[in-house]
Amino acid sequence: MEKFFRGSEAADCILGSNGDDVIIDFSGNDWIDSRSGTDRAFGGAGNDRVLGGAGNDQVYGEEGSDKLSGDDGRDKPRIVGEDNDYLSGGAGDDVLFLGDGRDWLKGGEGSDTFVFQFHNPMPGLHNPMPGVFPKQGPEPDVSTILDFDPAQDTFAFDAAGLHNDGFGANFINHASVQSGYPVDTFYSGKASGANGEHVVVITDRSFADGSAAASAISGESAGDIIVYHDYKNHTADLAYVTSANHVDVFAHLSGVYSVSNLANLHLTASDFTFV
Repeated sequence: MEKFFRGSEAADCILGSNGDDVIIDFSGNDWIDSRSGTDRAFGGAGNDRVLGGAGNDQVYGEEGSDKLSGDDGRDKPRIVGEDNDYLSGGAGDDVLFLGDGRDWLKGGEGSDTFVFQFHNPMPGLHNPMPGVFPKQGPEPDVSTILDFDPAQDTFAFDAAGLHNDGFGANFINHASVQSGYPVDTFYSGKASGANGEHVVVITDRSFADGSAAASAISGESAGDIIVYHDYKNHTADLAYVTSANHVDVFAHLSGVYSVSNLANLHLTASDFTFV
């Protein structure tokens, strides 16, 4: 049976149990940690930090500029196994952290940042709510961003050794200047025109998988990021180059049904930052 925790109108610090919880807060700048279990946590109005902890969680920031994580937070070890989460920022400029497992993330209104900590996310055990959230692709370790808007949202890659990188962060630093800055070299266009840029967006053809996309461009090296259209999953996929023509796919962008949809996102270097 779920345990119920209720906050107040003030700034609260709420710790859930190690079972299944429902945590509801109303306003104030709150810190909520639902801990382990299959939890639902609602931050309410205010600038909140909400952690889902171990387990398959639903985390809602609601109004305000919130920081949301489905696991124990960026400064804690990885949770391997049962950790498939749904994060919803709501209104406000939110930061949503992607961890291990198959997560679903929705930034909502405002300028949101999606922070990737691992280019090789570990699989989760199962879909947290079968039949409710879409199954984007067969991979149990690939997360889906449901509403990325390049006009106001940003990807951020947690690079090892850059600034105060998170626990186990394993992206390579390709920031143009310092932490928080866009990628230093960027290309968007035909696959044949890419040659060694650190972020490449392929806008002229679709692929069956990330390795096929990597094989279509030239000069890529470990640590580069490729964005391409996957015609099997009908998504735009983000992939991290591990070696020549080999990649880790670490995220899907839903609603990108064709390569022309990807081209029409008009992604630029400013959409790809390193932290």
